[in-house]
Amino acid sequence: MHRAYEQQKHRSGCLVIALGLFVGTLGLVAADLYAVGVLILFLGGVGVAVLAGEYLIHYVSSRRPPT
Repeated sequence: MHRAYEQQKHRSGCLVIALGLFVGTLGLVAADLYAVGVLILFLGGVGVAVLAGEYLIHYVSSRRPPT
């Protein structure tokens, strides 16, 4: 169950980034869409940073100390 949840979080982060890129590309037609695309892309970047931080926390806490 935990692994499926992790995969879902990764997929949702990638989807937000893809949506931001798509809307930002539409911004070539309308400047307002470009601004919205940049904001969505920023939110996707924050989501990816949170996922990376979670991964690092789990990685560091699961390592055994040197003996």
